Amino acid sequence: MIFLKALFIVVEVLCCLLLIGLVLLQKSKNDGLGMAFGAGTGEALFGARAGNVLSKATVFLGVVFMASSLVLGVLFAQQDGTLMDSIESDPAQPMAIQPGLLEGLDAGMPATDSAPVDSAPAAE
Repeated sequence: MIFLKALFIVVEVLCCLLLIGLVLLQKSKNDGLGMAFGAGTGEALFGARAGNVLSKATVFLGVVFMASSLVLGVLFAQQDGTLMDSIESDPAQPMAIQPGLLEGLDAGMPATDSAPVDSAPAAE
């Protein structure tokens, strides 16, 4: 199973890089990035029908890329179990509060005035 995953990851990366290269080699209407490789370089390398060949290769690699992505998704989704299935413990139970615990919390606190504090300013 690990070999299949690695194989499809390699196919995915190769298709991705080849797709980038093919898209950059294609002649656009305005000769955008195709001019970076020289005006006639594409036609000299692939012939006069380079657009047709490059378009078909782009479609083919796009289909291979999508199929390998789908297969990788299925392969990585098929796992024997989740991480939480491997933990074998009882769910946490709430702890009972003992009556003496809350009284001891106030023992360390300094005493304060029990008179209510009036936050409104005094009227003269």
